[in-house]
Amino acid sequence: MTSKSPGSFSQIPPKAAGPWKSSLAIDHGLNASGVIPAGSEDAESSAISPIIISPNGDLIIEYADTILAKGSVFWQVSRDMLVRNCSYFRALLDLNKFSEGVNLAQQLKYIETSTESKPALILKDSPAQVTLPVVGITANSTTSLYGADVLGLFLKILCLESMDDSVRNLFNNAFKLEPPSVIARLIQVADSFNAPDVIESALRSVGYQYGKKGRSSLCSFSTALLKMNEDRLRQIALISKVLKDYDVTRVMTHTLILLGSKYWHNGPHLPDREFLLWQYLPDKIEEELYYRRRCIMSTITDLQAHFLRAYGVLEDTNPVPPVPAQRSIAMAFATSHKRHFQCRAGLANGSECDIFQAGQLIRFFAMRSKTVFIGSNLIDPEFNTDPGSQGEDGQGNQSDLFDLSDIIAILTTLKEFPDYQVDANHGSCGIKRRIVPIIPSIENLLLNPKSLIGLDYGRWFDAFTRRATEWKTAQRAYCVDIRQSLIYAVHDSEKGPHRILPAANRDARLLFTAHKRNWEA
Repeated sequence: MTSKSPGSFSQIPPKAAGPWKSSLAIDHGLNASGVIPAGSEDAESSAISPIIISPNGDLIIEYADTILAKGSVFWQVSRDMLVRNCSYFRALLDLNKFSEGVNLAQQLKYIETSTESKPALILKDSPAQVTLPVVGITANSTTSLYGADVLGLFLKILCLESMDDSVRNLFNNAFKLEPPSVIARLIQVADSFNAPDVIESALRSVGYQYGKKGRSSLCSFSTALLKMNEDRLRQIALISKVLKDYDVTRVMTHTLILLGSKYWHNGPHLPDREFLLWQYLPDKIEEELYYRRRCIMSTITDLQAHFLRAYGVLEDTNPVPPVPAQRSIAMAFATSHKRHFQCRAGLANGSECDIFQAGQLIRFFAMRSKTVFIGSNLIDPEFNTDPGSQGEDGQGNQSDLFDLSDIIAILTTLKEFPDYQVDANHGSCGIKRRIVPIIPSIENLLLNPKSLIGLDYGRWFDAFTRRATEWKTAQRAYCVDIRQSLIYAVHDSEKGPHRILPAANRDARLLFTAHKRNWEA
């Protein structure tokens, strides 16, 4: 085996073993019920007093974490079970294949010779004194991430059939409720030892519940999930992917998109050091989740820009709007100007009303919701006279705002827009009564229990359906019409007819990826 393998043979000479005690469960790491408790790998163990996984095991596995400077942990296991269930151990323990196997054969021969020359002492209440061969697994940067406790759990699953029925049942009941942090690391262990199917089968056989709260709370989206820790979301997403439990996966990825990620600073990128599987989801999933979040953020930005353009704060990209067929006196006054006045009062101070509302827009977006940044084009954005500070304008936090802001919280803040007017005669004017009814067109899609923006894993790994599932490659709408809180229609092209959409999940994708949006259709 190469030096990069997760384990290697430990050429430790057999040690003399003292007689076993009759109370094996207590003296060898099992509790009174026969189940090895969590954290038992941290207890003192040795080649002559290992943690017993297989009571009749004929091999001792030693794990030495030299990287973290921890002591060795020893497990007594069944060699046949390891060979049968794990291709890595099948190769490692082959007596003729690699040097490790040759050394194992030498140990077995030495033990056999020693036993013949010095027969074991048989005690009344104890098994025969034996000396078992020792195989060492040397820690590397990957194994140190998941730790000895999870490696021990992996060995228990490989040797599950060697346990007594009562012990196996107790183990299964506990395994069913293991926290996602443990199971996610276990999946990584199985992946590094080339035995993923064994873990998947074990999880399925016990009906894994994703922890004590159970699977039922994870099958549909709710705002309670927004309080969940990001790593836990990622761990459950990884586990559900392995189990092909795609309803849970969609909910977890939906929630992750809404919350953002600490790993998305300056965009997702492959870590330059060893990392756990859930910290960077494979198969371009990480990039897809980040892209979907960008699309949603861009849609919210477009909504803000719509009103900033309407009130003259931003340059209008469509300076010649269509003239309405029927015009009131107020509208006739407004259309006589180069830019439509947004004032609905039709009074002489309509321009003052618009200027006042424009100021309210800038103040709210920049100071309250902090979704618009007012900076300067006169300076180099990379220049900073004090590298240790972010500056009073908070420019250094703009990337963090995108990465870690809760999208639902942003929308909730936008609905708190103040209802101020320039004077009492303009009671029907203002932005609040225009922007608040529109926000549910976005919010309802994001809060839908069906997790409309989550990743559909079932279609992601199929080459034919992936193109329609991936937001980057799926067909985009030319324009989406929004009327109050509803998506009224989409346009395939600039002059093409509009059509009503049949499915809410397509509504979500087409709204958030559209080239244009008509917010007040």
